[in-house]
Amino acid sequence: MAKMILKYEAAVLKEIPLKGTTLTIGRTQQNDLTIDNLAVSGHHAKVYYEGDKFVLEDLNSLNGTFVNNQRIRKSFLKNGDEVLIGKHTLVYVDEGGAPPPPPQDNADRTMPVAKLEETMVLDTKKRREMLQKATVVATEGASAAPAAEKVGSLTVLDGKTDQKEYILTGRLSMIGKSDQATIKLKGWFAPQVAAVVNRKETGYSISPSGTETKVNGQGVSGSRDLKEGDVIEVAGIKLQFYFRE
Repeated sequence: MAKMILKYEAAVLKEIPLKGTTLTIGRTQQNDLTIDNLAVSGHHAKVYYEGDKFVLEDLNSLNGTFVNNQRIRKSFLKNGDEVLIGKHTLVYVDEGGAPPPPPQDNADRTMPVAKLEETMVLDTKKRREMLQKATVVATEGASAAPAAEKVGSLTVLDGKTDQKEYILTGRLSMIGKSDQATIKLKGWFAPQVAAVVNRKETGYSISPSGTETKVNGQGVSGSRDLKEGDVIEVAGIKLQFYFRE
């Protein structure tokens, strides 16, 4: 039987058997597994059975969901995988045996994503202050998932990052050196958080965080909406914004 082992640092808090039905994880009591920590979103992630494997899916949480130190949107789980949610760890253990029974109810149990101000951001004081400024912009579309079918992406044109393309599925996508950043900068002097891309119902916008940010060669102060083909320059890198179907 497969199960999740909830840990905080070295202490084991709980073992949760996975029986083939959806396991919702978050800070509110409506979840199957409640993690009472402000770094965890109200409805943070879910685990469900797909095909012949269990799948972990992030629910647009503010601080993200990580498997073996890699931020994920959706990931098939393997025996021994370590899932990081807020400051807690979930270890996936698959002891083999008969597969779980199919769910009796196929209804989607995904709950609405918590608003940004409900979740404490994990990082330095500077980053928390930056996110507080961005909240005014980000919460315009925070009460529900974005209605637009198009998803924004950033392609790296120049500079040192860990990838060449980033798909902006989260409500907040941070650019910086921080472990929580979506677009990770490389280099000794790279800022922890240089700017934040906000996903709203009406599209995307970018907000600088103490680092000079330009869109199409013009400086940005406050926030600026992004359009197809916009070129962003920040912290020594150059990115191009476009939509994916």
